[in-house]
Amino acid sequence: MTRARAGLLSVIGRLGMAAGVALSIASASATADARPQITSGITTGAALTDLRAENAPRLAYHLGGRLDVLFLRNGPRDMAFGPYVDVVTAAFDTFEGGGGVAWLVPASSTAFVFSGGAFARTSRFGWEPGVSGTIFWGSRSYNFHSSYAVGAGLFVQGRYGFGDGKQADAILGVQLDLEYLALPFVLAYGALTH
Repeated sequence: MTRARAGLLSVIGRLGMAAGVALSIASASATADARPQITSGITTGAALTDLRAENAPRLAYHLGGRLDVLFLRNGPRDMAFGPYVDVVTAAFDTFEGGGGVAWLVPASSTAFVFSGGAFARTSRFGWEPGVSGTIFWGSRSYNFHSSYAVGAGLFVQGRYGFGDGKQADAILGVQLDLEYLALPFVLAYGALTH
């Protein structure tokens, strides 16, 4: 087994453990009325990549998708904790999939979401494991009628790879909820069917 494949299996094992811990915490919660809040979104922005490479860093386009499930939240002023998964690419040269844990901290009418986890990246160097950390700031609503909560805001992220590619990226961007992207199609469908 190659070192990259063993690293990928280790990352997957740790992601499974993190999700299990988050689900255990949620099921042990004393507040039975707390409902999980699911958020999904598109991330887009600018990435400063190859920070550890011998050549100068390069500016690249970042595009990704993110889904998180946050537990232990009874209202908009409560903190929450839970797992997330994401997929990203830097200038369509890489494909990176991963996940970890996220912690939502309310801040007046907005919220911060601090998250950290692991990922596996494929590039011209093959598969490589890595770790990432993200700080999100923006709107993270609490939905009293459904488990889906809308979110949109700014984020900054760091990604560090352990393989031969010597990946180190700094990303600044915007996260836009998938519901906002679907809304024009929903409205058009409603207009056509009525």
